[in-house]
Amino acid sequence: MNSLKSGISIVICTYNGESRIDLCLDHIIDSEFSGDFEVIVVDNASKDQTALKANSFIKKSGLDGRVVSENNPGLSSARWRGVMEAKYEFILFCDDDNLISTDFLKIGYDILKSHQSIGVLGSQGVPFFQEIKPDWFDDFSHSYAVGDLGKIDGFQPKGSYHYGACCYFRTSALIELKARGFESILSDRKGTSLSSGGDVELCYAVQNLGYELWFEDNLIFEHHLESHRLYWKYYLNLKKGINSNFPLLESYRIYEFKSPISFKIHLANLFWVTIKGVISTFFVSNSKGGQVLKTVTRSKFRSYISNYRSTIIAFSKNQEIFK
Repeated sequence: MNSLKSGISIVICTYNGESRIDLCLDHIIDSEFSGDFEVIVVDNASKDQTALKANSFIKKSGLDGRVVSENNPGLSSARWRGVMEAKYEFILFCDDDNLISTDFLKIGYDILKSHQSIGVLGSQGVPFFQEIKPDWFDDFSHSYAVGDLGKIDGFQPKGSYHYGACCYFRTSALIELKARGFESILSDRKGTSLSSGGDVELCYAVQNLGYELWFEDNLIFEHHLESHRLYWKYYLNLKKGINSNFPLLESYRIYEFKSPISFKIHLANLFWVTIKGVISTFFVSNSKGGQVLKTVTRSKFRSYISNYRSTIIAFSKNQEIFK
């Protein structure tokens, strides 16, 4: 790990990805990148034949790749297993339903090589629908790791983040995090659970090391959305999962709040804002927007109660890690 080579380690974290993994790997093979890269498929406690199918594909294709197992459920654990396996200076986290464009590796590599201050490089997902696109999708698509999320090309303000799908990280930055004793406080997706936030956590942590974030809209990947993910009930559960870690990510704002007391005051203010939000939901309509507002606000309230103590502990730990 001390002598990273020039190139890209593509880490594909997968759970029960038997039906998706071949297409994902196919698009990697079609890449026009002339540099070195490897593929690390991290099988995260799958219950199907994902590992067998990925191994077979890698052997037949001649890819520089391998399948490793991470039996501790959770996307964060799977990502870190990939980091520990990586031999190249840049890591591309790719989900098993992400199909990269032919120039994706070349564009990403060139940007990261040209700007040593970049620790995270985000891309833009384009949704692909297996069935007819729901009429509500465009209004709520930001929760599906597609689009630019309002960003423009270039360096992003401190405190920004990218979604983890097809997101590059500088490997040395992630290794430094581990060396400092960093551990993810979020499990991220775990099996069929829709909890999330591990990608945001990594973005915050890397920035706390002094690196910057870059967004590039020419980095395009296709995000295949399976039909079961496009039901309204699933979307509301997704929003619950996204907010299930509130306010844990606040613990990374160590440069804004210098002491535990000032941080606790900040959390108290968040609590009252959340309370007011919950009260307001009794007066909103039951439109789709209203349903989302109720789901998000009430989920945040429940999460605040359950995560408050852990957030305080995490803030103190982050102060030590990033001092």
